[in-house]
Amino acid sequence: MILVRTGPRFIYFRSSDKDKLLALLEEEYSTARKTLDQAIEESGEGDTILFVLTKDEKKEQITGSSPVLMVSIGSSPILISVINNEQLQDSIEEAELGPGLLVMKAPPPGEKILEKVKEEYAAIPTPLQEAIIKGCTEWSVLCFTSCPLSRPLSPSDLLDSTLLIKKEVPELFQELRRQAVKYLTEELEEGEWRELKINIYDSWERYNIHYKRVTTVIEDLEMGFILGETWSVDHPFVLMSVPVFQVRLFTYMSPKEVKRILMALEYDTEGNRVADLDLYSQNKKVEWGGVEKGRKKNRKDIALSYSDKYLPGLTDDASNRLGRLNRALQEVEKQDRLNKKN
Repeated sequence: MILVRTGPRFIYFRSSDKDKLLALLEEEYSTARKTLDQAIEESGEGDTILFVLTKDEKKEQITGSSPVLMVSIGSSPILISVINNEQLQDSIEEAELGPGLLVMKAPPPGEKILEKVKEEYAAIPTPLQEAIIKGCTEWSVLCFTSCPLSRPLSPSDLLDSTLLIKKEVPELFQELRRQAVKYLTEELEEGEWRELKINIYDSWERYNIHYKRVTTVIEDLEMGFILGETWSVDHPFVLMSVPVFQVRLFTYMSPKEVKRILMALEYDTEGNRVADLDLYSQNKKVEWGGVEKGRKKNRKDIALSYSDKYLPGLTDDASNRLGRLNRALQEVEKQDRLNKKN
């Protein structure tokens, strides 16, 4: 689970021939022009966003629709390549390294985390675009999001508040990475993480496949840390015991939110029930009927609505893996039916 990560770096180039320099940079780095908003949305760790300004153009004139270049290498290799390229040297009159960017996990609303970081680092609340423009190489722009950090984030994924901090990115990143759990805990309603137990039951005994399905989603949605797994026994009815495979999850999420995601995995894409995924918090079962107030649909309809809500948020890799695992479930069931007929 990722609690804090770096984002792109920013470099400002000035030239008397802005269009010529943009064309040279496009050719040198095999990239194309984007708007600043597009570049922020598509960029990730290790990327660099290049601004090209005329000699007299002010950085304050930059907007979300301003043309920039996004390059999938770090700022240092870019500056070195400029030094070694005579055409670029001749076209660039001035180069300035902008601030670094960090993104930190913050469960909504995120206000407590923001206030704590603001207090400890004397940070300045600043809108994202303004922070990018005002900051210089000695500063860092810290954004917050409730979304998983393992994928690119659009500006709409970020919380409204952004902090400008007078500390270089490498140093701030190391400090925040050490303290991320403390900050995240500040935001939790009860001020603590929870250990939840997930009991997997399948009448077709496809436990290995279900374990992979559950852990794929837990890891990709960054729901928390898997503490371990073991065989156990559940009691669905009085005087009835069934074997279950139990996964222990250490999470910042509420039991109801985790239950919703598990319900999304209880049915396949055709609406067939493929497993029971029961959730226990403090040894009490989290009932499906209590996860959403005012909803009177049946369990299947509610579970399929959760599937539509949560599963599209998976990365392509995780979504493809989940698809392969779902097909594997069908193959095992099909083979078992054939064996029983024979």
